Amino acid sequence: MIITVTLNPAIDKTAQVEKLTINGLNRLNNIILDVGGKGINVSKAIKELGGKSICTGFVAGSNGKWIEEKLDSLNLDYRFRHVEGNTRINLKVLDKEMNLTELNDIGDQIEEYELTRLKEGLLEMVNPGDIVVLAGSVPAGVPVTIYQELITLLKEKQAKVIMDADGELFTSGIEAGPTLIKPNKYELCKYFGLAEDVSDVELVSHAKKLLYKNIETVVISLGSKGAIFITNEETAYVPGLDIIAHSAVGAGDSMVGALAYGISEGLELIPLIKLAVATSAGAVMTKGTKAPNRSVVEMLMKEVKIDFR
Repeated sequence: MIITVTLNPAIDKTAQVEKLTINGLNRLNNIILDVGGKGINVSKAIKELGGKSICTGFVAGSNGKWIEEKLDSLNLDYRFRHVEGNTRINLKVLDKEMNLTELNDIGDQIEEYELTRLKEGLLEMVNPGDIVVLAGSVPAGVPVTIYQELITLLKEKQAKVIMDADGELFTSGIEAGPTLIKPNKYELCKYFGLAEDVSDVELVSHAKKLLYKNIETVVISLGSKGAIFITNEETAYVPGLDIIAHSAVGAGDSMVGALAYGISEGLELIPLIKLAVATSAGAVMTKGTKAPNRSVVEMLMKEVKIDFR
């Protein structure tokens, strides 16, 4: 079973502008509303690839009800904990050059007892060998050490844990040794104190240090330039695919979904890499935070080139 944890879900409002004007009027076009939050986006990708997952996390108010109704329409299983307030709405604005500006709400306050009950519910769901995806930000009231705590508890239940987070969530979470992490280049440079124009060779040299924290796989997202996959045995450089981009929103989440699905299916490293890169590229070809369908992914998998060094 794959379980995706979205502690801070959202309604994602994606829109386009000709050019984003600071301190001026911007008129939004091509507005799309999607159910969002990184873990939920992961589940959407898993569904499109033919897999099954269960979404869990917090939802609140009329927006939370809208999210559940949307998930029903997508035939996605969920077990959310309902809390006070109203689930956030995030605005994502793309200009004609595909530059993305995100305006994300923090999320309503979560009380300690609500977090305790969610943790208890999650641990009751998990069985040995399950894959749990911890992804995205956390709402107010949830400590930045939450992923570290959850990873420790989930590993005790012999689950595999994929973490996709940034900032202090990432810094503390890796100390618990998740199975797989997917930082982007910016996040990794920030963690190691590197300049953003650091060479891939030096970046990989630092990233390999994370394997000593009992992390089995490090996947570095390079955006349109591709990705780097690092294990104890291999380092694979994968250039980005030549595609027509519509929206980069959710591309990283789709990659995580493909990784979770591929691991659950027992894929070896090469087909896993091809699936992950193709699914991420396919997401860029869709509008909003929609995941690509399986036929598109299979077509793109044929274009993936892998350079082992």
